[in-house]
Amino acid sequence: MVSITSTQTLTNALRRSVLDVQTQLSKAQAEVSTGRIADLGLGLGAAIQRDYAYGFRSDDLAALTASNNVVSTRLSATDTALSSIASTAQNFLETLISAQSAAGSDPGAIRGYAETGLKSLISTLDTSVDGVQIFGGVNTDVAPLSDYFSDPPSTAKQAVDQAFFGAFGVAQGDAGAASITDQQIQTFLSGPFADLFSSTSWSSDWSSATDETTKNRISLSQTSETSVSANEAALRKIAQAYTMVADLGVETMSSSAYRQILETASVAMSDAISGLTTLRAKVGVMQKGVSDANESLSAQRDMIATQIGSLENVDPFEASTRLNNLTTQLETSYTLTGKIQQLTLSKYI
Repeated sequence: MVSITSTQTLTNALRRSVLDVQTQLSKAQAEVSTGRIADLGLGLGAAIQRDYAYGFRSDDLAALTASNNVVSTRLSATDTALSSIASTAQNFLETLISAQSAAGSDPGAIRGYAETGLKSLISTLDTSVDGVQIFGGVNTDVAPLSDYFSDPPSTAKQAVDQAFFGAFGVAQGDAGAASITDQQIQTFLSGPFADLFSSTSWSSDWSSATDETTKNRISLSQTSETSVSANEAALRKIAQAYTMVADLGVETMSSSAYRQILETASVAMSDAISGLTTLRAKVGVMQKGVSDANESLSAQRDMIATQIGSLENVDPFEASTRLNNLTTQLETSYTLTGKIQQLTLSKYI
C-alpha cells in the first residue's frame, strides 16, 4: 500500500503538537512561578479529597485566629479600663482617709472629687471597641450606664433621691438635713441606700448590661468567657462609694454625720478595690487563654501547611528542567513548521 503524505498533513500534525506543547509549557511556567501543581485535580487524583480537607481545616483555623485577635483587642481594652477605674478609686480612697484625719476638711471639695470619680466610672464602663460595648455583657450594642447627673434626672438619681427623702423627709442639701445624726445616716447607708446597689436594683435603675457575659470559641475544642459585665459586684460597690459622697448633701450635714459618710465610703471603696483586683486577675486569665489558643492554632496551621505542601508542591529543579525542555521542544516545532511551510513543488520543477 502506498500512503500519501502532503505538506498540509505534516503542517497540521506539527500544529497539533505545538498546541500540546504550549499547553504543557503554560502549566510548567505556572508551577515554576508558584511552586505548586498547576492542575491539582489532574496532578493529585484521588488525593485531592485529602487536600481539600486540609484546606478547609486551615480556613477554620485562620477564622478562629482572626476572631481571637478581635477578642484580644477587647480584653486589652477591658484591662486598661479596669486599671483606670482602680487607679481613680485608689486615689479617692486616699482622699477619704486623709479627709477623716484632717481637721476642717472641705466637704464641698470631697463631694467634687466623688462626683468626678462617678462620672469617670460611668464613662469608662461605657467604653466601646469597634462599636461593641465591652462591659455590656451580651447586650453589646447599648452603653451599660446612663449619665447619673443628666437633666432630666436619670433613673438612678431619682432612686437615690426617693430613698433619701423616704428616710429623712427632706431632700439632699436641704437645711433640715443638718439634724440627721451619725446613727441615722449609718442606718440609711447600710439599709435603703445599700439596697439601691443590689444586683436587682442595679439592673433596674443603673445598668442595661446583662449579667451573662460574652463567650467565644477560641479553638477547635474550647469555648471561653471573654468579657466582663458592668454588673460585677466590685463595680457596683465603687459606684456606691462615689454616690454616697457625691449626692447625699454632705455639705449641709452635721460633722458627725459627714464623718460617718466618709468612714462608710472608705470601707466600701476598700472592699471594692479588693474585688476589682480579683476581677482584673480574671481578665488576665482570659487573655492568657486566648494567647495560648492562638499559639496552638498557629502550630496547627503550620502543620497543615506542611501537609498541604507535601501534596501540592512541585520539585523546583524538576519543574525548571521540564520547562527548559518544553521551551526547546516548542522552538524546534516552530522551526520544523516553518521549513515544511516553505516546501513547494515548484522549487523542484
